[in-house]
Amino acid sequence: NVCPPPRCTWNCRNPSVCAKPQCRLVCEKAKGCAQNYELPALSPSFTVNRQFAAEKARWITFGWGKCGDLCGKSVHTRKVVCSTGEDHECSFAPKPATQEDCEDNSGCNQWQTDAWSPCSQLCGKGVRTRKVWCNNDDAKECLGEKPIGQEKCVDFGSHCKKCSVTLFGGQNFNGWQQTFVPGEYTSDDLIAHGAKCEETSSVKVEGLCCRAKLYEYGDFNQKTDGFKVRLAVGEYDSDKLADKGVEDNDVSSMKVFLDERCAREGQKFPGMKIVEQLGLKAAETAAPEPVSQDQQDDE
Repeated sequence: NVCPPPRCTWNCRNPSVCAKPQCRLVCEKAKGCAQNYELPALSPSFTVNRQFAAEKARWITFGWGKCGDLCGKSVHTRKVVCSTGEDHECSFAPKPATQEDCEDNSGCNQWQTDAWSPCSQLCGKGVRTRKVWCNNDDAKECLGEKPIGQEKCVDFGSHCKKCSVTLFGGQNFNGWQQTFVPGEYTSDDLIAHGAKCEETSSVKVEGLCCRAKLYEYGDFNQKTDGFKVRLAVGEYDSDKLADKGVEDNDVSSMKVFLDERCAREGQKFPGMKIVEQLGLKAAETAAPEPVSQDQQDDE
């Protein structure tokens, strides 16, 4: 399986000025051969040894992967490459198959499970579920004990402690904006932070358990009655603020705080859409505690 010697020609010059000839060897690679041979360097006497090592390009096959279905007919694949690293240099020979039909019954009568759902409770204790089924139509034929389909979970991620409120001026979430961490802010405090109390057109509350209280007057309505609006996590444009009771875009004082009960006990999972809007991932759970077999059978 060795290629024939490359066809070589000498191109030499014998200039009268130089005492030694200058020569260059040009070789043509034989078809179907990998270009990995090397000719030795010129010797002091300017002769070339005609020794070389050239291997014919060939297809290399790797092992077959697992059958796509562990219970029945499917397909499996394998990797096939040319020994030179360039498939076109092996094109003189048919490329071995990279995919073929297969049948595997090793997984028949086995229990199958889907991925776990997010924890039903954010920032607290809840449950998570998954689908459990037998890949045989008759569940009685499945081997071994049925995996659990529901278990307890706990979520105490960083989102449980996150809390900030941003006030916006101008046209809904445009114009000036100032962000506030938990604390109490009078009119003077808001102005010192760059907020214009009478121009608050929209509000954004970030953090699952973060809360904001907006007051009409700068002393938290202690001396004069006015609106007092409580906001949970979310985004509120001028219409939503008006629906909550904020009048004339006028917020003269504000309290930002973390709802300790929410952070401690959590709240019901609000759905993936809301979770994604909040920039959260599915709740990370602690070591699960299995529920009883009776609960599984009730599914």
